[in-house]
Amino acid sequence: MSDKMEIADTLKAAQSYLNRLKNLNNKIQNAQKQISDTSRETEKNVEVSFGSLLTNLTQILLSRKDDLIKRVQETRNQSLKPLEECQADVYNRIEKTQKLISEGELLLNGTVRNLNEFSEKSSSLGSLPEIPELKEVPYISFQYEPNLKAELLDLCSQFGEVSRIAPVQISQTSEKPGAILVEWHSVENDERCVDIQEFRLQRAFGDVNAEKHLMANFSDCYIGLESQFLVKDLQANQPYSFRVCCKFEGSNEWTPWSLPQVTVTTIKSFSWADNKDFLLANENKIATPIKNLPSLLISDGPQFAVGYSVEFTYLEFDNKCSTIGLIAADDVTHLENIKCKSHNYFALDSTGEIYVDGVKKSTKLPEAAKGLKICFMCELIHGDKVRVNIDTCDKQVTYDWQISKTDKLYFAALLNSPASKIMVE
Repeated sequence: MSDKMEIADTLKAAQSYLNRLKNLNNKIQNAQKQISDTSRETEKNVEVSFGSLLTNLTQILLSRKDDLIKRVQETRNQSLKPLEECQADVYNRIEKTQKLISEGELLLNGTVRNLNEFSEKSSSLGSLPEIPELKEVPYISFQYEPNLKAELLDLCSQFGEVSRIAPVQISQTSEKPGAILVEWHSVENDERCVDIQEFRLQRAFGDVNAEKHLMANFSDCYIGLESQFLVKDLQANQPYSFRVCCKFEGSNEWTPWSLPQVTVTTIKSFSWADNKDFLLANENKIATPIKNLPSLLISDGPQFAVGYSVEFTYLEFDNKCSTIGLIAADDVTHLENIKCKSHNYFALDSTGEIYVDGVKKSTKLPEAAKGLKICFMCELIHGDKVRVNIDTCDKQVTYDWQISKTDKLYFAALLNSPASKIMVE
């Protein structure tokens, strides 16, 4: 019996080992496919690029050659014309002079006796037309700058580059509510990465690895020096593709793109819970009170969590004291205020005052106004304490909050009249 059990355990271990080997083989096949596919695509790009360059250079050089020859011909024709006119005058004078000589010889022989006519014709002798010296007429030539030719040939010899791997790669993607946090890093063996001027992140709807035609849908979502970016306004459970590149100091060209990373967020976007005292719009992200009374608006469930950030925007502001903030509570059904002893809270009044669990803090932020954005960010310090940052108007405050990372967290807003409107993202 023990032998059978030992054999069964061995078979189970062997099957597990076989599965792992098959997984490794699949990874190897995927890697081989990536190398083969990208090399073929790169060969095609090289052929197309050099074919286009060769065509363009040939057209440019032939056009330049034809233009220079045309200039030579124009210069020759313009320069020869006055000489041809002068030559015609000389030929005419030669003909007249030869005729005069013939008549003079006839006079000497006594054949012709019209001396007066001969004397009259001889009066033009000694008058010569002006002919330019050789140094005064064009000496047509062609020249070019040897260094320019060498530079052109050198540029052609260095045109294009084949990269083994892009200098920047996406390192991690993290799900956020209606968003994905994309992080990237530079390749360690690329010495140029110390001179990175800026990064460029793009996204495309769908899986570009499975559907290549979706590559045409990539569009910019971030350009800057940060090595991470929170891409917002994404649909839950829908695949998105991301890629990143960079630009080195002193260069105007972007590097090759990183390997596309495909990911999804399964967490729906932040939204307000249905409330009879508010008019909700834009998928419940925007709320407007319908009464001239203080009314509490709460998130649609405990949507907030440690590691998240939430941004409030006052689209309209009624100049009355309002409050926004975070609530840690198991049940918020009957709450009428954010600042309540029955639960933990982290709140910011529109006056700029900050309250944490009933304690008013000494630091004060700018007062609320139309268009003001306030961002709450929550990070874990240890099991029973988190740290909350509030950012607004380029000012930031940070306080510890005595809650657990497992507490249910809601975001909330207390507004006073229909003249106010708030959006959450």
